[in-house]
Amino acid sequence: MKKKLRSLFIVASLSLAASLAIVACGDGVPEILDDFLQDLGVSESQMNSEMENPKSPIWDEPPPPPPSSEQPMSSAEPPIPGSSAAPPIPGSSAAPNPGSSAAPGNSSGGNSTITPSSSSTPPKSSAAPPAPAGGCGESNPKAGFTCGWDGYKAGEILVPGKILKSANATLPSGCSAVAWKFAPDTTQMAQVNACKALPADGFSAEGSRNYVLFAELTCDDGKHTTACDPKKGWSSKKAPEITGECKWDRNPAVTTTARGSVPSGVNVVDPEKVCTNPTVEYLYADGTKKWNKTSGILDEWKTWDKKHKETYSDVTPTLNCPAYGTTVALPACPKLEVSAGADYIIDCTGKFDEKSCKVNSVTGNSVTLKADECVEINVMGYNDQYNLPTVIMRCETQGTQASASVTVALNGKSTTTSGSWSVQPQVQLGKIKVGDNEFGTLCVTAISGASGLKCTGPSQ
Repeated sequence: MKKKLRSLFIVASLSLAASLAIVACGDGVPEILDDFLQDLGVSESQMNSEMENPKSPIWDEPPPPPPSSEQPMSSAEPPIPGSSAAPPIPGSSAAPNPGSSAAPGNSSGGNSTITPSSSSTPPKSSAAPPAPAGGCGESNPKAGFTCGWDGYKAGEILVPGKILKSANATLPSGCSAVAWKFAPDTTQMAQVNACKALPADGFSAEGSRNYVLFAELTCDDGKHTTACDPKKGWSSKKAPEITGECKWDRNPAVTTTARGSVPSGVNVVDPEKVCTNPTVEYLYADGTKKWNKTSGILDEWKTWDKKHKETYSDVTPTLNCPAYGTTVALPACPKLEVSAGADYIIDCTGKFDEKSCKVNSVTGNSVTLKADECVEINVMGYNDQYNLPTVIMRCETQGTQASASVTVALNGKSTTTSGSWSVQPQVQLGKIKVGDNEFGTLCVTAISGASGLKCTGPSQ
């Protein structure tokens, strides 16, 4: 009947719109609607009553389509209204009329709701199992069961780096398994969002944490999660850290042609003495090698040919503290481009006299080169703005024979000097400037009549 009335409402609306154009005046229902009502077996008064009643079924949402498993509706004609096979018409004696005293939920046509009596509510079973315990946090703790961290002592501050495991615990009677969980703090947020299963091999404690442990028992009567001792958490010391910004002791530019540079600028901060003699290591090659902080000369350079170059972009300052198992590192140092063309490095700081210079990290400014050997020359942090001379290297042949001929090259430019018994070529490096000066590499590309070439400088 709902379907008929809904169709009736749609047709009535359409008929009313049509009647405004067809019927100029008159009372009653248009003839088109009247014929439709007769076909449905519904009177005009019934239709008006249903349309005016806001609780009428015609205002309801249409029922959902039947499941696919249901048999399709018969194509036979619907039963005649009023017959024994037809559903009762709303308002008839065969069905309660909405708003009548027989309608459930409305005793007198008002809006009062009848609530089910207490006897109709099923009683709760006292034997129902407790809700499963999940996450970190106590839930239905098992009476008499105790647990804790392995090695915990009351009042002891946890040392970062210690491997945390659960202490051995005896399962209570009726329990078959235990699962260990932990959180890095006692706050509810940490116990919900940072709760983790305890690895079988334990884990390395970090600094500035307050670790709490939970044991989840599986027993005959369900799950039981118990907070282990200490229930307020086992606090760890403040974590050691490294601070600062990595820089190269010379050639601080992003890309250089330095060889022998030493990274620096990073310091260890360990207020609670977690580490014993902590240091900063500068790791490279995916953390597998350590940069030589003494000379800056790496072992692999010894096998390079003179034209080889390498760019280091992953030299990373890392805390060296065996007592702290967590890796502490800073962003990588600036990129350093290294050339294999230098067998020796003369580094001068502030000035370029002998006392201000070092040869491969040893104080001095002289080096003896053999054929196909080179020296790199740098003056870093020069600050005498009133003295900006042209800088040279003074060289002298060693073991010279008569008519010796010596060829030296600087940045691809060759100079040949010949003489008798003693040859003393001078090679200009360039005009010095305030700040950092990289003068390049001086190489002995060819030598004859002598065993070597001793060069001293830079000088003016």
